[in-house]
Amino acid sequence: MKVAQASPNLGNEPARRVEQLSRLIEVSKLVAAQLDLDPLLQQIVDTATELVEAEMGGLLVLTEDEESFQFFKVSGWPHEPCGFPTGAGLLGLPYRQGAPLRLDDVRSHPQALGFPPYHPEVGAFLAVPLLSKGHALGELFVGNVPGGPTFSAEDEELLLAFATQAAIAIKNAHLYAHVEELARLRERQRIAQALHDTLVQMLFTVGLEAEWCINHLPLEGEARQKIQTIRRLAARSSDELRSAVFALRSRYLPGGEGLIALLQEQVAEFQAQSHIAATLIVTPQFPSLPPLVNEAVYRIVREALSNVRKHACASGVMVSLYCQADSVTVTVQDNGVGLAEPLSLEVDDSELHFGVTTMRQLTAQAQGDFFIANNDDQGVMVKARFPLPGVCL
Repeated sequence: MKVAQASPNLGNEPARRVEQLSRLIEVSKLVAAQLDLDPLLQQIVDTATELVEAEMGGLLVLTEDEESFQFFKVSGWPHEPCGFPTGAGLLGLPYRQGAPLRLDDVRSHPQALGFPPYHPEVGAFLAVPLLSKGHALGELFVGNVPGGPTFSAEDEELLLAFATQAAIAIKNAHLYAHVEELARLRERQRIAQALHDTLVQMLFTVGLEAEWCINHLPLEGEARQKIQTIRRLAARSSDELRSAVFALRSRYLPGGEGLIALLQEQVAEFQAQSHIAATLIVTPQFPSLPPLVNEAVYRIVREALSNVRKHACASGVMVSLYCQADSVTVTVQDNGVGLAEPLSLEVDDSELHFGVTTMRQLTAQAQGDFFIANNDDQGVMVKARFPLPGVCL
């Protein structure tokens, strides 16, 4: 009588499971110890692919609003993917439904949309959600089983267990990055405040003292030229230092409210120092702006107010910030003497006043349009408009 031979795979299965579980414990500790997010994500997808002995794997991490993907990492792919998945097909099911998805052939699923160009062919497919306290962080998936038709229930269980540990590690890495960023921002704020309270005020005082000397002392020839140079250098150094202070503080005060707070401070300081009445008018519920536009708006207002103080002989000035569906416009208007002659912005920068050149360059860097001319009645109007697709909606 012929004795039936036991399947070699059947005999090896318990040993394989013990090895996988031991590996799971080991890699979970390693993953939990990694706090740098980018290498952590790559480590997670590499480990998951190895754990279930898949040919390839992928990891998708959602943005905070859970509407799109922030990270996409792959393992075992022949080349880097072109762009991010949309999540519109079956790839979006696991993290939306909060449940695993295991398929013998991914192409047989009714929600399969096919593969984009250059995407590796996938047959067997297993995906599990990355969940943290009921919220979806993303999804971990693997494809193709060497030497086997499909993934097993045990593979699904193993990947789910690893995904739980991976989600905790990702959340910890996010929190660690947030704490580090907050510490950096607080230090930037401290430095910015120290610069504003000391060096900026000292330079402004130097400029005032130099101006007093020019107006009240009998200076002639080289002595007068030296004092005028000191006044110009103090003014320019103060402007540059204020730019540095803004760059430091603008990251600490995010969004529209941060910019408005700085503009209010700037307008109040201008009024106190120049004794020219100044008003700031802002669109209600002002939105967040891109950093480049933030800086351009702030520095244009500062430069325009400086010109009003030096040249306009004005008694009042109004700064307005207006946001529409696709743009933001900053305007500075005074009631002074106006421009002696119209300025053509078509000329080379070398032919313009330094302040106008600076404002025009700042506007151009942020892809905006710059305009300066006399008002219809009196004074000068400086205006810069910046495109903001979708920001103010």
